[in-house]
Amino acid sequence: MVLNVVDVASHQTVQQAITAGADACIVKATQGTGYINPKCDAQYQLAKQHGLLLGVYHYAGGGSPISEADYFLANIKGYIGEAILILDWEEYQNASYNNTNWARQFVNRVHEKTGVWCVLYGNRQDIDRCLNLVNDCALWFAGYPTNTQRDWNAPEFIYNISPWKNMIGWQYSAADVDRSKFYITKEQWDKYANPSQTNKPSPAPQPVKPNKTVDPTTAGEHFPIMQDPKFPQNKAHLDRFGPVGNKLVVEGWHTTASKYEFIIVMDRVKNKELARKEVKPIARPDVKKAFGLSYDQVGFKTEFDLAQFKGHSVIVLLRATNDAKGNVSGGHQDFYETRWYHDIY
Repeated sequence: MVLNVVDVASHQTVQQAITAGADACIVKATQGTGYINPKCDAQYQLAKQHGLLLGVYHYAGGGSPISEADYFLANIKGYIGEAILILDWEEYQNASYNNTNWARQFVNRVHEKTGVWCVLYGNRQDIDRCLNLVNDCALWFAGYPTNTQRDWNAPEFIYNISPWKNMIGWQYSAADVDRSKFYITKEQWDKYANPSQTNKPSPAPQPVKPNKTVDPTTAGEHFPIMQDPKFPQNKAHLDRFGPVGNKLVVEGWHTTASKYEFIIVMDRVKNKELARKEVKPIARPDVKKAFGLSYDQVGFKTEFDLAQFKGHSVIVLLRATNDAKGNVSGGHQDFYETRWYHDIY
């Protein structure tokens, strides 16, 4: 059996918890030891009312793993026993990302308190830092072959997840809302959620893995390709966006021909510019090949000091312009997406 699963956080609407065709809904509950998704219970209860299978996740902040596990459990008391519990292990806003024992301590604490082994969520880079969980935790893998699906017709699974043996879920698209396939039955889902179940569920059957390679132009993070509807040849993509240490890292590419390129950090709520930097194009032969371009100088990579964004919810605007100061005179094109943001604490 294959389940259609939607996952939601505060930047999704409550109604998206019951996205048409979904069999299950996973809701972001907490992050670190100071954030609770303000829509969590509304999203959770709506999904429950509509008979969906349920899950909740904690986004690792990199503080004390014991404190974060306790914070997670304290805020999901009413969900334990009916929702699968998930640790979202990603680099951004995670101060302990390179600590290979952090996730181990977190899931041990949750198991100690509930009898449940968390499911681990992450991409290839993320799960490589948690290999000491292979024997206890099932995997919910994030990978986007095209990230254009706005329906439940997932492409073929093409990733190598070795040495993980029990991948129960695959998040294959975030083009409109995060969509996943879970390769388990409803009964198995309930066993992952039920703390009185002493034996771990048997490994789920794995999807077929044809011998293909990932398109490097669409494999980065949760960000689909942006395209100008009037000029389809003009495309852009964020490969990386988020806090790393004391820096805000922005990396990607765009194909718009212009004299200057700027990365502008905006306050998502106030729609106000916070900082900008001019970037010099770098070679991206993979993008050139993918789109049949005559040039490959389409990439960019830059960093901002993170401290200046404290207290802001930030998005990134990619600007190709003919104005030397990065403004709009003489012709320009902006690419941005308000769903892709980071709250900087």
